[in-house]
Amino acid sequence: MPSTKLFVRLVAALIVFLAMLGACASAQQEVVLHNFSADGKDGFSPASSLIFDSAGNLYGTTTSGGAHGGGTVFELIPKTGGGWTEKVLYSFRPNGIDGQRPVAGLISDAAGNLYGTTEYGGTGGQGIGQGTVFELSPGPGGVWKEKSLHSFSYKAGEGYYPFGSLVLDAVGNLFGMTPDGGTDGLCGTVYELTPQLGGSWNETILLDFDGANGCTPYAGLILDASGNLYGTTFNGGPHGSSFGTVFELSPQVDGSWNETLLHSFNANGTNCC
Repeated sequence: MPSTKLFVRLVAALIVFLAMLGACASAQQEVVLHNFSADGKDGFSPASSLIFDSAGNLYGTTTSGGAHGGGTVFELIPKTGGGWTEKVLYSFRPNGIDGQRPVAGLISDAAGNLYGTTEYGGTGGQGIGQGTVFELSPGPGGVWKEKSLHSFSYKAGEGYYPFGSLVLDAVGNLFGMTPDGGTDGLCGTVYELTPQLGGSWNETILLDFDGANGCTPYAGLILDASGNLYGTTFNGGPHGSSFGTVFELSPQVDGSWNETLLHSFNANGTNCC
């Protein structure tokens, strides 16, 4: 009799376990919110993460497509009863002025403005352009207005081809990185964009990567409550040109920034490759 009771309990426990697995699998079913159209008019090849607004709408970018082929910024709006509606907020124009190919995701401010980067385009010249930082502002009737805040170029000391997303501090300054450019033209930069009276923005190079302190930062930055910036580089560091770093940038009282290498990856069989 005891063995029979034990068997029954084991079977009951197994049934509960299988039911929980079924519920878990059901809860994890994929739901496709949007399929980008075959003609590319609403954009295609999204490569970035999404962000939410307070109303539950999603915002993102596509690297290609749109009305002019240079990529898009889009919004996904949840519908009552289920489903989502896509709205293209902006289509980039590869015209030598506008940005082109937004690879990174977006950030937003308290007023609902969106900020992002494009890998190419802008007024920097040299073929397809060296990239931009842009702002999209909501307007009357659901129309969004795009403004280019900065165009990168090959000029001495500046970075170009911005790949990662931006970060915004409490007073409205934007921070980002470029994987190319800088003093040596190769390893990239960390930059700050500061809004000026009259609507323009001023760029300041906070860090020029030289290989030993990191090289080729593809990702975006994060910001802590004290104003310190943190990021990674794909290459560089003291252990060689191919292993990469994790770094911190700290603001100083004289307006400069101090870099601290938090970790340098090494091909030592334990933390790299």
